[in-house]
Amino acid sequence: MKLIFKKISICVFGLLFIWINLSFTNPLNENEEYLNNNESPQVSYFGEENITDGPYIFIKNNVKIVKWISKDRLKQKLIVGDNYKVIKRNFGFDFQPEWIENLKESEPDYEQKYENVENFIAISDIHGRYDVLVKLLSEHNVIDKDFNWNYADGHLIILGDILDRGPQVTESLWLIFRLEQQAKLHGGKVHVLLGNHELMVLNDDFRYIHEKYIKSSQLMFTTYSGLFSEETLFGKWLRQKPIIVTINDIVFVHAGISTDFIIQGFTREKTNKLFAENIVGNSWDKILADSTLTFMMDKNGPIWYRGYWENPKLMEYQVDHVLRYFDVNHIIVGHTSFSNIVSLYNGKIFGIDSKIKSGGIYGELLIYKNQSFYRGAIDGSVKKLE
Repeated sequence: MKLIFKKISICVFGLLFIWINLSFTNPLNENEEYLNNNESPQVSYFGEENITDGPYIFIKNNVKIVKWISKDRLKQKLIVGDNYKVIKRNFGFDFQPEWIENLKESEPDYEQKYENVENFIAISDIHGRYDVLVKLLSEHNVIDKDFNWNYADGHLIILGDILDRGPQVTESLWLIFRLEQQAKLHGGKVHVLLGNHELMVLNDDFRYIHEKYIKSSQLMFTTYSGLFSEETLFGKWLRQKPIIVTINDIVFVHAGISTDFIIQGFTREKTNKLFAENIVGNSWDKILADSTLTFMMDKNGPIWYRGYWENPKLMEYQVDHVLRYFDVNHIIVGHTSFSNIVSLYNGKIFGIDSKIKSGGIYGELLIYKNQSFYRGAIDGSVKKLE
């Protein structure tokens, strides 16, 4: 009798696990053709080199499942209680259960204004180049040899476009997410701003994703945006991120602030709220049916604008008008690529997209210390910006 009861219990638990797992899936058309790519990260804090992608944490009705791809095979683990040892065992880093609880409990901060920050480092357009990100942060002492926060009470600003193009997006996301948690414990802070490529993925536009992630999402029986849905850790996390942040006398935004933007009276708080509540994860039909939302996602909006660099360029008096509108002295942007960090309009605008996405071990980050700006190269050298 005990044996029969045990077998029945095992069967019931197995059916329950299958039901839970299926509740997270969204099968794709099996006839659709996908590409496969088995590139491994060149640098990794993960425990095994054969990890193809992951981990992704799915959360639904307090049920938590960790999924990842190993050697082109789907692996998954139902999390019981707060036991996340599967992440340590397979990826080499500890996952703290309170990280999920903190995401659930945190209120959106649309104001995003910070004062009296003495030291910060900013980097933009990582585009899945985790190896370059690690090299830059290591050489400039933001992280230690074990990939942990080493920047005391400094601020690290990620100016959007972590996603798309490169094959190391997931590794980059995990590193930045973990650093964000660690920085809080040291009085520092990590700011992650949304760029146009985050919005593209969250809104089902996959034109620029690396082919590796097409295969990865297929193996997980979802679309790529499904890996960033509201029922995932990364999805919940990214949906809380702002478009515009002000630190000291500096505005940070992925692409730029146009004169049309300020003529329409948009503020930092209004913009962050508008994106969070009406654009992120919304359908294109609804966005295009609303003139305000369409503007925000168009060429003069804050995640696509290129008017500091491409014709017709803003005149300096127009830049001054934008600065006065925000009561700041500088604007720092990414989005438009240069071979190194550049300064325009007598140091009022800094462009920090240094072609990290282009391949090779190359890139720069922007350093602020002693009330001055510096270019930080990948070999650790520093050059003052004039």
